[in-house]
Amino acid sequence: MYLCEFFIVRELENHMKTKSESLHLMTLFKEFVTIRAYMLFCIGSVVLMILTYFCFFNEGDLLVFPGKKRTIFYTDQNNEGNSIVDHSFHNDSLIHFEFTLRKGFVVPYAGLNISLSHENFKNVSAYNRIHIQLKTQNIPDLIVYLITKDKMVKDTNQLLAYRHIGGNIETTDGLHDFHLTFKEFATPDWWFTSIKQPKSDFGSPDWSQLQQIAIVTGINPRLDNKSTVEISKIVFYRDNTDVLLTMALFEMLFVMGLFTWFYVQKRNKRPKISIDIEYKAVHVSESKKSGYSFLDYIHQNFMNSELGLEEISKQCGVAPRYISDTISEKFNCNFKTYINQIRVNECKRLLKETDLNINEIAYKVGFSSPGSLNRVFKTFTGLTPSEYKQNPVS
Repeated sequence: MYLCEFFIVRELENHMKTKSESLHLMTLFKEFVTIRAYMLFCIGSVVLMILTYFCFFNEGDLLVFPGKKRTIFYTDQNNEGNSIVDHSFHNDSLIHFEFTLRKGFVVPYAGLNISLSHENFKNVSAYNRIHIQLKTQNIPDLIVYLITKDKMVKDTNQLLAYRHIGGNIETTDGLHDFHLTFKEFATPDWWFTSIKQPKSDFGSPDWSQLQQIAIVTGINPRLDNKSTVEISKIVFYRDNTDVLLTMALFEMLFVMGLFTWFYVQKRNKRPKISIDIEYKAVHVSESKKSGYSFLDYIHQNFMNSELGLEEISKQCGVAPRYISDTISEKFNCNFKTYINQIRVNECKRLLKETDLNINEIAYKVGFSSPGSLNRVFKTFTGLTPSEYKQNPVS
């Protein structure tokens, strides 16, 4: 029975201590946000993050199409295939391409190449996504190629000297918007074979040297049926979701670190738990009173085993929550621990200065039973009352 009671009391004390510590942290945080220096650090870090974002990551979109662009349409007839262009046109707002794929080449294909500008190359290294709006009919999949110049190509005179980096998209009939990240693009094996160089010769693509965008039918062609692709928009843009999340995480860690520093400074300045109270048995002069009526009431009535927050609140006219918070702030412990420390201190005094037996002392200092005294006394001192009496320590 005593063992069960011991665990229940310990669990309650741990719960009260956790709750008290949480309230203490909330109080400290409220104080933290009112200190001008800390708030200036926090605001300054936010401003620095915003400036960094706009200086290095806030890149405006690069509109490739609509606009005046040179477009070339082609089929696998370049490789002795039999596919044909049925109809094609392009203007400043639409690229229209109709074709029929036929058996002949290993994988029949048709496609179009769009030059980005009248200049040789376009720098898209500041972006990480491409948005393509297109309408298709009778085309199950397409490959989008970003064609760049690569300084590692040895034979620059061959037809496919520019590096092809492809990204696959699956299509259905109708108008669709596709958003592809640069990470989804990869250089196909056939390109390394065509330039007769191993893949190990090449690193990441040089996105500052983009020359063309090609859109070509994929590896699942539908033969002998007229197919259509219409392109109405191509835009390069930057998705900064990861950057913003990283910045938010750094800001959170900075504020947490600043608060931890504040907490440590405050904790080091807090007095250690030391409840040195003059009890009712000893004369208490006015100058030694605590300044808190409820603390004085506790000091004079701790020997009442039924003493609790509700009674103290009623007798002193102070809210129970205020009593708990004040004790937590001043002594860094909960109400139960505080009153038990007083009782243990008085028990020590009586063990050293009187001949009262342990049972008498237990009831005299406010414990409900000698067993409760033994348990609490050992929790605070590491000794039983009997052991303490034989070898009292300060």
